[in-house]
Amino acid sequence: MIDIRKLITDEKYNLELKEKVDFEEPKNYLKAVSSFSNGNDIGYLIFGIEDQTKSVVGIENVKESYEEITKRIKDRIEPRIVPIIDIVEYEEKQLIIVKVLPGENTPYYYVNKGTHIAYVRDGDQDVQANNMELNELILKGKNIGWDELLRDDKDLTFNDLKKHFKDLKNMDITDKDLESFELIKNGKYTNAASLFSDQNKNIQSFISCTRWEGKDKIIAKADEEYYGGILSQIDRAVEFIDKYMYHGWIRNAKKSLAHTDVFEYDLEAVREGIINAVAHRDYLSRGTQVEVDMYDDRLDIFSDGRLYGISSIDELLDRPTSKRRNSLVCDIFARLGLMERRGSGIKKIKDAYADDKVKPKFEINGTSFDLIFYSRWYKENGNYLGGNEDTGAKNEEINEEINEEINEEINETEKAILNEIKKNNNITQGELAQKLSIPNITIYRSIEKLKEKGIIERTGARKNGYWKVKKL
Repeated sequence: MIDIRKLITDEKYNLELKEKVDFEEPKNYLKAVSSFSNGNDIGYLIFGIEDQTKSVVGIENVKESYEEITKRIKDRIEPRIVPIIDIVEYEEKQLIIVKVLPGENTPYYYVNKGTHIAYVRDGDQDVQANNMELNELILKGKNIGWDELLRDDKDLTFNDLKKHFKDLKNMDITDKDLESFELIKNGKYTNAASLFSDQNKNIQSFISCTRWEGKDKIIAKADEEYYGGILSQIDRAVEFIDKYMYHGWIRNAKKSLAHTDVFEYDLEAVREGIINAVAHRDYLSRGTQVEVDMYDDRLDIFSDGRLYGISSIDELLDRPTSKRRNSLVCDIFARLGLMERRGSGIKKIKDAYADDKVKPKFEINGTSFDLIFYSRWYKENGNYLGGNEDTGAKNEEINEEINEEINEEINETEKAILNEIKKNNNITQGELAQKLSIPNITIYRSIEKLKEKGIIERTGARKNGYWKVKKL
């Protein structure tokens, strides 16, 4: 028995309410039949309820209306579907309920006067599928993903993929393994193979990383684009974030040397977010890429493509899906231990920020998906934006004290070096010597003292590395 009141009031359902059956313009409800058939969840059409007020008005000519709906769906939806259509009594009024199951032979078109239009659900609206969405529906109807399609690339190499398998799983993979992973089929590379190859010739497959000045996209402090195999792209994007985020700490007790690291962002959660953006994005969408934007107060990971296998953000958070747009890509990530097959990436991100007062935010904007992390060290109206309540309180209590202690324990040369590193964490010892007009040997000794005191540390090689300021 259908719980009509629950259908009407619970927003998690795909639902269309119609006051009456429009005999003249059946398109008004057939669009919903098309979009529900092209979707991932059951959809309901209820005739006899006013949409805005949810008032039950009922259907007077219920038998004729039932026959009209049945005929129109049969004649105007292709391929043919067989919905469940019932006449029910509710609040002493007769209603018609059409239950539409997601179909396997997508796309499902609304047909009229020689035109074929496929509709998809956008929030609570039925909109015409664009070219990208239509192509994805065609592949879905063929039970094949974009990443499974064969391509004519020649002589691809997989050094980066092999290195990751060696480093993460201590496995030496061969061409035979590439075939078992279905990166090679019938002697040809798949699109998934191209993504993991060192060459990666998919023009829409790269990660753009920008560190912005302030809270808006006005002035860029640093800007990088990472190409090549998607595993390398992910590693380099995480390195970019690690480089430009704040690495802070708090003392465990006053005057104690023991301290707890409190990084601006949880890097493992951020890595999970980037992996999901790369693995689940819609590679049919040209002219787009995964974007990582760092601001003073937040970190935004953007990818293109509607949610796959679920209908809303609430459903994503309440019931993480294991359905995958790019099954071969996700399979490689799972084999490497970077992604679990049951789709728990969202849960990992939520768990990493369980104690933070400001949680990561998931947003859908049209056909794009945003994951936003908030800075644990950004101050707004005198309070720290992120972090947990305990950390925030400690920050407020000891922030000035630590700064005073640092100023007391370092000399003027070390202060000058520290200030320059804060301005440019790529600066070399030679550049410091030139900028501060201080001998190289003095710069060297001062940096060693700063490192011994735990105030700074060097990450990476001498030429391509950078400095991290570890203390406030």
